[in-house]
Amino acid sequence: MCGRYTFTFSAGSLAEAFGMVPPGFDIKKGYNIAPGQYIVIVRPEKGQRVADVAFWGLIPGWVKDPNEFSKPINARAETLEEKPTFRAAFKRKRVIIPASGFFEWKAEGKAKQPFYIHPTDGDLFAFAGLMEDWQGPHGEVMVSACIITTEPNELMAGIHNRMPAILPREAWPLWLDPAAQTREVKPLLVPYPAERMAVHPVSSAVGNVRNDSPELILPIKG
Repeated sequence: MCGRYTFTFSAGSLAEAFGMVPPGFDIKKGYNIAPGQYIVIVRPEKGQRVADVAFWGLIPGWVKDPNEFSKPINARAETLEEKPTFRAAFKRKRVIIPASGFFEWKAEGKAKQPFYIHPTDGDLFAFAGLMEDWQGPHGEVMVSACIITTEPNELMAGIHNRMPAILPREAWPLWLDPAAQTREVKPLLVPYPAERMAVHPVSSAVGNVRNDSPELILPIKG
């Protein structure tokens, strides 16, 4: 799964990376982004790409009461077309969730060691994601999103049995095209090349969501 990640881009660098107008809202760097927080997503709008903010935990439109729904933070690539929670969003509401890196925990005896995974080239990870626009009985709208996961590559296999589905830059146009069929985009949800990722152990302080500082991604002696 993917339950924590980092986002350290400025509005300008994010806009440049995705070829879009800078977002009209403040962007805050996050070194320990967790489920239930609001995250930055990139979605299509009238043939363009725009940045938006979404709650991390998907709420399908058919949900009557979000407070009584589990709000999944991840969706397995293999079952997107089978699960009612994700089926509609996979067809028409695909987004990209930009990240600087992500955390994963590996069991080591009775303890779990957190690791930080990031791009080797200092660029960004483009997580494949889904979004929904839930509308309440009084017209209120809540935008939510989740991260799609896939099987691990050889680097991640030694840490966890899942990893985010990360899209290479050349796949962005197809993934964000709402007219693209699921059979066209599903082949994109494969393990990211291991040689384009780096990993190192980090402090267990990342386990506390109240901690949010650059020190969380610094390597420690493994």
